Order: sequence, then structure tokens, then C-alpha cells
Amino acid sequence: MIRERTSLTGKGQIQLPVGIRRAIGAERGDTFLFELTDQREIRVKLIKKRKLSDLAGTLPVKGVFPGIEEEEELTKQKVARKVARGG
Repeated sequence: MIRERTSLTGKGQIQLPVGIRRAIGAERGDTFLFELTDQREIRVKLIKKRKLSDLAGTLPVKGVFPGIEEEEELTKQKVARKVARGG
């Protein structure tokens, strides 16, 4: 068990001691969830930030990207049809 002490600032902030940060692998941008138990104990859970690259491949592929020029042309056609319908 690691036990370290920190203080509450005038803005209501606390600094996570370096020994604990290192032990749990906390990094800038990570989030913490605070839970207050019925016994008035505070539990803190680390929620790691996810890199965009970690999400690659998580969504199903609907189709192959045709390329920027063709995509622009398809968009222009869709807009023209919408304008022609009065929308």
C-alpha cells in the first residue's frame, strides 16, 4: 500500500502525489472519478484518456473512401438536388 498526503488549495484542487501518479500510470489528460461512500470515505478511480489511434477499426466500414475530388463532386451533386427541391 502506498500512502501519501496532499493539501486542498483555495480553488478546491488537490495535487496527486508523484509516487501515486507513477504507481498508477496517470498522465496529463487522464480523468479521475471520485466516489463518496456512506462511510464518508472517498474512492478515486483513474479513467485513462484514449488516443484517437486506439479507436481505429472500432466502427464498421460502410464503404471505401472514393478520394477527395470524387467526394467533393458527390457533395456538390447532393447540394444541387436539395436546392432544386427547394430545401
